[in-house]
Formats: sequence, C-alpha cells, structure tokens
Amino acid sequence: MKFDTVLEYQKIDHDLLEIESEVAKSKERAAFIGAKTKLEAATAAVGKLSHEAGELLQGYAKLSARADALKARLDEFDGMLDDMQDVSEADYYLKQIAAISDEIASLEKDAARDSERIDAIGAEYKKTWEAGKKASDAYKEATAAFNAYAAKMQPRVAELKAALKELEGKVPEEFMAAYKSLRAAKKTPAFVAYKPESGTCGRCFMEVSGATRSKLKNPGDYAECPNCRRILYIPE
Repeated sequence: MKFDTVLEYQKIDHDLLEIESEVAKSKERAAFIGAKTKLEAATAAVGKLSHEAGELLQGYAKLSARADALKARLDEFDGMLDDMQDVSEADYYLKQIAAISDEIASLEKDAARDSERIDAIGAEYKKTWEAGKKASDAYKEATAAFNAYAAKMQPRVAELKAALKELEGKVPEEFMAAYKSLRAAKKTPAFVAYKPESGTCGRCFMEVSGATRSKLKNPGDYAECPNCRRILYIPE
C-alpha cells in the first residue's frame, strides 16, 4: 500500500512526540527550570554586587588620593599668613585655603558615602551568596531528579528512534521530504485522510479548492491541502 510506511512512520513519531511532550510538561522539568532560573538570578546578583563594589573601591581610592593631595597643599600654606603684610595677597591665600578646605570636606563626604555603601554591599553580598548556595544545592537536586526521570523514558525513546531509523529508508523519498518539512513546521500529523463526502481536510477541516478536489478522486491519490499545507490522501 502506497501510504503504509509513511503512516506507520508518522504513528511511531507521534508516540515519540507524546513522550517528549510528557517530559516537557513534567513536574521534574518544571522544578529543574525553576531551580535553574533562581540559580542564574543569584549568580547575576552576586556578579552585579561584585562589580559595584569594585567600582566603589576604585572611586574611594581616587577620592582619598585627591583629599591627601589637597591636605598637602594646605600644609604648604601653614605659617605663610603670619608675617604677610599685603592684605590683598593675604585675602587671596585665605580664599585659596577656604576653597581647598571646602573641596576636602566635599571629598570626605563622598568618601564616607561610598564607604557606607561598600559596607552595605558587604552585608548584602553575604546574604546573596548564601541564597546562591541554596539555589545551587536546589539546582543540583532538581537536575538529578530530572535526569533520573528522563532516564526512565530513555529506553522507550531509544526504541522508537530505532524503529523510525529502520523505517526511514522504506518511506518513499517524496513522502519523507514532505513529512520532515511539515514536522519542522510543527504541522503534525503531516499526512491526513481526505474526506471526499465533505470535500474537507481531515485535520484543519477547511474545505479544499476545486483544483485540489480534482486530484483526490481515487484510492491512492494525494495532494497538498491549500489551507494547512498537510498532505491529504485517499486510503487505498
């Protein structure tokens, strides 16, 4: 019979797809995906905190270096005003000292703020690291459970794949190419019986065109459904 092998291939492949769907919808896989998502979030959070802490430490070091440099400049003014007679010159130096002092105060304020944030990051990092460790343990446990569940399915999956491989060479090349193309497009079943009494596709249930009906008159005839692109056939 013209369609026997491709229909048998389609049935076995359907059974394989059912198992794959069952695995995809299993509570074990849901737990695995959830644990993986939490671990990735914890890892990203730890990385973000580490990056922020690194930038703050670099900034803190620059602020401290700038403050030290300004304090050194203030030291240069030490004693200069004691014997200064020129009022305008003294006023100039006083303004310089005031400006430097203001900048030092601002730098120290920024440094204190950064130092406070660094301390906060340290505490936050510890909590996030602990959460990440728990997420890692949960991920390992969920992975083991999912792998054990998938392993139970593996013998049947291997059996079905072996049957498909054996059948593939027996399916007419034209049918095999059409089947694989439709399967890739998630149009399964790919081969469906035509309903001549209603003139409709056996899968999308849409009425086919007159040109398609003219190709589907006798047992063994087949044509592409103009609506869903599946292969319609008339059983022999």
